[in-house]
Amino acid sequence: MADHQEKVPVSSSQAPSSSSLTPTTTPIAEELWLFAEERAQEILFAIQPMYLSERSRNEIINHLQTLMWERLGIEVFLFGSVPLKTYLPDGDIDLTVLTPYGMEENCAKALRNILEAERGESDFQVTDVQYIHAQVKVIKCTIRNVALDISFNQMAGLSALCFLEKVDRAFGRDHLFKRSIILIKAWCFYESRILGANSGLISTYALAILVLNIVNMSYSSVSGPLAVLYKFMDFYGSFDWENYCITVTGLVPISSFPDITETRNHEVFLDEKFFRECIESYSGPANVVEANRKYFPVKHYNILDPLKHSNNLGRSVSEGNAIRLRHCFRRGAQKLRDVLTFPGETVGWKLENFFGNSLDRNGKGQRQDVEEPVIPFGTGKADYSNLRGDFDGYFLCFIYGKWFHGESLHNWIPQGLDIRSWETVRWFMTRRRNFFNGRNLDGGSTSTSMPNKRKSKGTGTYIPEMGQQSYTGRSSSKPSTVTSLPSASQTHRCKKNPQTHKCKKDPQTHRCKKNPQTHQCKKNP
Repeated sequence: MADHQEKVPVSSSQAPSSSSLTPTTTPIAEELWLFAEERAQEILFAIQPMYLSERSRNEIINHLQTLMWERLGIEVFLFGSVPLKTYLPDGDIDLTVLTPYGMEENCAKALRNILEAERGESDFQVTDVQYIHAQVKVIKCTIRNVALDISFNQMAGLSALCFLEKVDRAFGRDHLFKRSIILIKAWCFYESRILGANSGLISTYALAILVLNIVNMSYSSVSGPLAVLYKFMDFYGSFDWENYCITVTGLVPISSFPDITETRNHEVFLDEKFFRECIESYSGPANVVEANRKYFPVKHYNILDPLKHSNNLGRSVSEGNAIRLRHCFRRGAQKLRDVLTFPGETVGWKLENFFGNSLDRNGKGQRQDVEEPVIPFGTGKADYSNLRGDFDGYFLCFIYGKWFHGESLHNWIPQGLDIRSWETVRWFMTRRRNFFNGRNLDGGSTSTSMPNKRKSKGTGTYIPEMGQQSYTGRSSSKPSTVTSLPSASQTHRCKKNPQTHKCKKDPQTHRCKKNPQTHQCKKNP
């Protein structure tokens, strides 16, 4: 083992090709890498999803899904880092509401009214409700110290979730891809403060694609997430962003656009056939704005969206921040290179210093997204964390979104099966996988004897009971147009004594807070 050495570069390469991912000077011994990777995994245990954080976020998600279903009859789906299980303790929850195109604003206002009416009305402590009235409308709020972003008709988010989960399973190796995303995201967010599209920096989805590129081009040579982090910083710190674009299968000269087939790297683990199949399976519907974008917009950072080639994932990076990012990558690579030159145990505590902010924030027995104490870093113990996502559930939600917006499902359903309602789709998917059996927070099965009860799947994936009528008119093959939505007064819950006070609000929306087994509520018969 001592004779074999891990092929990881220890100096930056100026050429934007596969050679920048191979050693240019003396490589670092494999034994040292294995020791450093073990310590990196201990750091990961302090910041990656854990049972308590999963339970807390599931409760928030299920509460919102139940609230939206009961008050508005709308489905709320989960996407982003939470279902992918690559979120940080400070990460937000991304949800999207399905509503007929053109009704996003009406739905957003109704949703804002409901959330504002929820303040102090439940144990979920809804605060900081904001309605971002922009081209992409978003409702922001905070529940139990966790930020939430609620968007509308984000089919691209649902398709990206399916895609990234598929990639992680293809790479395997105990979720090497996801663990690398978490470690690199922690370094970007806690140590370097270079994450966030709203601040002119890099988005989390763009970061995931950059990580995908590194893993795909150096799959056989990396020992774990720490090696991926090192190659990430070393490669992108010296990358020629002015002349080349990053794709998942290699580098494309910007001068060759719109032709993106001329890549500078062909030695990849996942080939073009894999990604072409992903495009066919997970590409969401294009709205009017996206349909008009026939070209790739060249920016300061150019990262090709593998599911939509006209989308530049690096478009959020400003000119000044592009320089800042490159400097941070170079500096990070140099610091980590210095850490890996120390022998034995010294590497361990040097690596802890390298992730000092991450551990100071999350390694002292507390997490932002968990109310209970957690196992502190350095005790030799860790909570079990399962990073495997619910791919079938994500894909089914994506299919439902297509059906909701009137798209044909014949690409996903066997030929000859009559598709006239969501019930048919659900029947078929149930036969393929017993997906509609409920799961509790511990991963066990729950009773399925109540068909009208909502079912939550894993990290909040919700499969709607289409037999119930909602404001979208589910009895038809396509959603009908919404003319009105409930106001805040129609979602009021009176707290006064029902024996001495007659509430004038809508009794049909009242939910008694007392124990239904020992108390008979007189408000809502």
